[in-house]
Amino acid sequence: MSKNKIRLYCDINLRELFEAEKEYVSAKEQFHYLIDVMRCKVGDKLNLLDGKTGEYECKIAFISRKEIRIRILYFIKSLARPADLWLLFAPIKKGKTELIIEKCVELGVKRIMPVLTDFTNVPKINRRRFKSIMISSAQQCGSTWLPDLEDLQDLTQVLSSWNSKRLLIFCDEKLEGNHINTVLHSLGSRPMAILIGPEGGFSRTESELLISSEFVRRVSLGPQILRAETAVIASVSIWQSICGFWPKTLS
Repeated sequence: MSKNKIRLYCDINLRELFEAEKEYVSAKEQFHYLIDVMRCKVGDKLNLLDGKTGEYECKIAFISRKEIRIRILYFIKSLARPADLWLLFAPIKKGKTELIIEKCVELGVKRIMPVLTDFTNVPKINRRRFKSIMISSAQQCGSTWLPDLEDLQDLTQVLSSWNSKRLLIFCDEKLEGNHINTVLHSLGSRPMAILIGPEGGFSRTESELLISSEFVRRVSLGPQILRAETAVIASVSIWQSICGFWPKTLS
C-alpha cells in the first residue's frame, strides 16, 4: 500500500539550495513527523515547498538520531499566489479563530489582518501558533504559498490609514445593506478586503465610521445572523466564486 504524498513547508529558499546542490536539513518538528508519524526511511520521496519559489520533488538521503537530510531532485511547480483578497477579522475564542486561519489558507486569502474592535473579547493573538496552522493547512490542501499575517491592530487605526483604492466589504451583522452577491457583481475585479466583526458585532461608533467611509461597501450575508467563523468562510467563498480565481479555473 503506497503512502500518501508528504508535503513539508520550509522557511528557506529552496531554489538557492537546489542550485547550490545542497541538502535540506529537517527542522525538529519535521524530524518527529517524518520518523515517528510517517515512518520514513532513506530513499523515500516527499515534496518540499517554501512559499517563495514553489514546490520540489525530493528524496530522503540520510537519517540519524538527530536529523534528516533531504536531497532536492527537481523542480515541480512555481509559486501560485492567491487572488488579491485581504481579510480583516476580530479574534474570537481560540478554536474558532484557529479555524478562521486554517480556512483562509484553504480558500485563498492573500493577507490576514486581525483587528481590535470595541467588542473584541480576545485582545491578543499567538502569531507562532497561527503560522503553524497556516503551514499545516498549506501542506494538506496543495497550496504553495502562505498568506501574509499582520500583527493585531486597532480597527480605527487601520481605517485611518487605509488606501482608498482597495474597497472594504463590511459584512454587517445587522443584516442591513445589499446582498453580498449583488455588490460583488457590481464591483468586478478591484482590489478588495472583507471585514468580519466579533461576537456581538460592531459598536454604534464603529458602524457609523465604516458607513461614512468612501471606500467601504456595506453588505448582508443573508437572512440569518452568522457566527463569525461561518461569516468568514461564507464571504470569502462568495468572493472567490465571483471575483477571485475560481471562475477562471472552472472556465
